[in-house]
Amino acid sequence: MKKQHKVMKILLATIGIIVLVIVLTSNVGYYLMCKMAISRIESLNMPDGITVYGQTKAEASDIYWVHMSAEKVIICDGGPEYVQKYLEENNSDLALMNIDVEYFTGMTDMCMYDFDALSDEERDRILADDSDRYVRIVYEHKYFWLPVSWYYIEPVS
Repeated sequence: MKKQHKVMKILLATIGIIVLVIVLTSNVGYYLMCKMAISRIESLNMPDGITVYGQTKAEASDIYWVHMSAEKVIICDGGPEYVQKYLEENNSDLALMNIDVEYFTGMTDMCMYDFDALSDEERDRILADDSDRYVRIVYEHKYFWLPVSWYYIEPVS
């Protein structure tokens, strides 16, 4: 009886490891990691009176290093400095781990909301609307391994 119980535990552990490997090396693993990165940004306590530009997007990238990155663009009259200060005062250090606040018009390696990748009309509209009000909130975490970004052409929203 004890031998059967031990064999059953080993069998279940082996099946669990096989399922975990399949999930982590498939589209499901990539999708779950992207959703986790999006939730890190979406769970932040944001300032009142902001407007969200587009959707929060995430993708894995292997440019320079393997990392997961998510970004959310908001429109806030106070600009990046105000948003940074607000986030630091109203969120825990754990919630802010791997979170950066940046100007929207800078270059990124991901081109999810890259200013230079937008159409000429959209860039002109943002510049006319005072581009300093557009703030990128970026979550970026380095990993030893991830299901890399060739699984999806488009970032996950």
